[in-house]
Amino acid sequence: MEFTKERTNIAKGLAILLMLSHHLYSFHDRLLNGNYYIPLIPSFDTELYIGNFGNVCISMFLFLSGYGMFLGYSHSNKSSLQYSLGKLKDFYLTYWIYFLIFVPIGLIFFKDETLWNSNEIRYSIDLRIFLEGFFGWSPRYNGEWWFVHTFVLLILFLSPLYLRLVRKKSILLCLISISLFLISLILKVNYSGIYSFIFWQISFTVGLICANSNFFSGRLSQRLESFRGCWKVALCTLVILIFFVSRLRFGAKVDFIFIAIFIYSAVTIIDILRLSKMFAYFGKYSFPMWLVHSFFCYYYLQNFIYLPRWSPLIFTLLVSTTLLSVILIENTRLYVQNRLNHRRFFPKG
Repeated sequence: MEFTKERTNIAKGLAILLMLSHHLYSFHDRLLNGNYYIPLIPSFDTELYIGNFGNVCISMFLFLSGYGMFLGYSHSNKSSLQYSLGKLKDFYLTYWIYFLIFVPIGLIFFKDETLWNSNEIRYSIDLRIFLEGFFGWSPRYNGEWWFVHTFVLLILFLSPLYLRLVRKKSILLCLISISLFLISLILKVNYSGIYSFIFWQISFTVGLICANSNFFSGRLSQRLESFRGCWKVALCTLVILIFFVSRLRFGAKVDFIFIAIFIYSAVTIIDILRLSKMFAYFGKYSFPMWLVHSFFCYYYLQNFIYLPRWSPLIFTLLVSTTLLSVILIENTRLYVQNRLNHRRFFPKG
């Protein structure tokens, strides 16, 4: 399997749908005003298990980031630091657009919204709090934005070094990454805290190594491709089930062991089911969908999102609401960029 940009988007599409299920079904204590969901299977909360597994989206995004950054860096003439800072700039530009659209809504219309299990106001107009949120150091305005500081610190402090090591000193890279990972386990680092990047970085490392070793088009992939029809589906399904059970048992600490083969298996099944275009479309908008979806299911429109009660309808409503808002913003963004570029090349007079 050649892991093209389209297949990357398929994997991102799966990741964002898993993220939405994670936030819809895994946190019953965040459901306010009597909101709830009715499981698809009566008397058995399948959604809770799927939602708990959905947290794997973090490792998926980091793996795909590492994979993509290696390929991009390999074809650039920039230093590893320059390339990493360029990626960080692109990340912040998108983050700031959505921050400046959605946070003011909270500051104006949701002044009484409090933090989880607290009487402290979430959307404070304090300048220090605003700036901490703007630069991603504090997820106060949106608790699911904790990943911002994790990604920023990883790109600032580890990505330049990792990109330089992965080609010729991959063993040293593995030792550093595994050591940081073990330190995070020993110190019991909060998975969403300020030092969480030393835990999650190992999935980023696996992405770098897989890209460098052509994992998706190498011998292992070729052997898997030799299976046909139902045998390939059965093998990929078995891999996914083993990972599913392992993760529910041991948590995110086993992600780096399975993440590459899980992505391969999931994308293969999606391709066989002929759902590639749909998942790739979601993947195209996965970053902004992550940024906005929790405003709908938690902070601003929870009553509306959970109105259907039946879990599949709730999920469909959140996906469609999130996607439509993102498409509107991205199209507006593209229009403004095109107008600015037009004026730059064709000034009046």
